[in-house]
Amino acid sequence: MSKKKIETSHIVNAPAEKVWVNISKASGVQEWLPLVETCSLEGKGEGAKRVCTTENGILNETILKIDHENRIFQYAIDEQTLFPINDVVGTMAIREENGKTHLDWNLDFSLKDESIYPMIEEGVNGMYAAGVEGLEKISN
Repeated sequence: MSKKKIETSHIVNAPAEKVWVNISKASGVQEWLPLVETCSLEGKGEGAKRVCTTENGILNETILKIDHENRIFQYAIDEQTLFPINDVVGTMAIREENGKTHLDWNLDFSLKDESIYPMIEEGVNGMYAAGVEGLEKISN
């Protein structure tokens, strides 16, 4: 089992304040990430449990960090069936950049079969790009 990281960087054509509101509330992911059909949140803030459903299964997540001052949102995916990966932690960090939002969205995970890394990377990059488009639409 090897540890891997996928790092992505995006410009969201929307104000950082509004993008942060949509990310940091932890709920409503289905409004901006096309893959997600429903999303429910149990609890508030760090430690809250989030359950997102997709046509390919369920994502059970724990909210690890909501840092309003530095605009960092971090979540663990405790259980999922989308990709053959484990120990998954996603981190979204945003900052204002010329009236737009700079979003770094990274994924740390463990992988048993190194040969499928390119497939995982392509899937994650596509999913994140769709999420950026969705955040742009609901944040303007």
